[in-house]
Amino acid sequence: MKGGRPSRTAHFVALGRAMADAGLSHLPEFRDPTARVFLSEKGTRSVAKSQRAFGEGKRGFAIRAARVMADLIGLRTVAIDRAVREAVAAGARQLVILGAGYDGRAWRMPELSGVRVFEVDHPATQGDKRSRVSALPATTAEVSFVPIDFERESLDTVLDRAGHDRVSPTCWIWEGVVMYLTRDAMRATLRDIAGRSAPGSTLIVNYHTARRRGFFAQLMFRLIGEPQISAWTPEEMAAALGAVGFGVREDSGMTDWNARLAGGEAKVDRGVYMRIAVARR
Repeated sequence: MKGGRPSRTAHFVALGRAMADAGLSHLPEFRDPTARVFLSEKGTRSVAKSQRAFGEGKRGFAIRAARVMADLIGLRTVAIDRAVREAVAAGARQLVILGAGYDGRAWRMPELSGVRVFEVDHPATQGDKRSRVSALPATTAEVSFVPIDFERESLDTVLDRAGHDRVSPTCWIWEGVVMYLTRDAMRATLRDIAGRSAPGSTLIVNYHTARRRGFFAQLMFRLIGEPQISAWTPEEMAAALGAVGFGVREDSGMTDWNARLAGGEAKVDRGVYMRIAVARR
């Protein structure tokens, strides 16, 4: 993210979700009707063009790239959705989305009807998002937008001010953020999360390992233009989470999600190294 402009990464993720919602992924259960609300005019045209070309049977490079994007973002999204549903079923009545970007869960997941959602993000992206969702009906008990300037404020301070209840179980989503943080910054945020997590809380962390990137992954990150900073092994992530009182229940990656959610049909790049750790207190 540059200056006071909304995050390019957040828009890219919304574009991937919109591509998946348009039927370009291999995930039969993927639905995100909110994704297109967050797109630029160019992004909207791109989705329409790809959907039309795919429907006409075209299978050139542009369609293959669009399908890879839809599968990558779609798989990650559905895997996290499932973990959120499990956390809510286990008793979480608060959902905190860190670096929320253009996340649409508060407007598309009926399972959150009894849950208060806190969206934490940079003011520039959050301001743009608020103007776009104003006409959408929320499916949650309440949505609180929590702007944060990470150079001047702590996560603990802004959530306290927003009314987050530290003694009630919380589900935390940390999607598409950790790879852009230094290890010290990540651990500092983990300490804030732990300090606000009652017993029974769930932390869902999306992170990247140090595996070599494949062609489409390299292309994707060049297009985003926001450099990644850190990588973690599953063992390192489990140790970091354990140090603040979270025990990893599951740690899975792209191959696992593909087999579980897309029957192995998703066109995912072997060089993509996204993982999700689901941890419980």
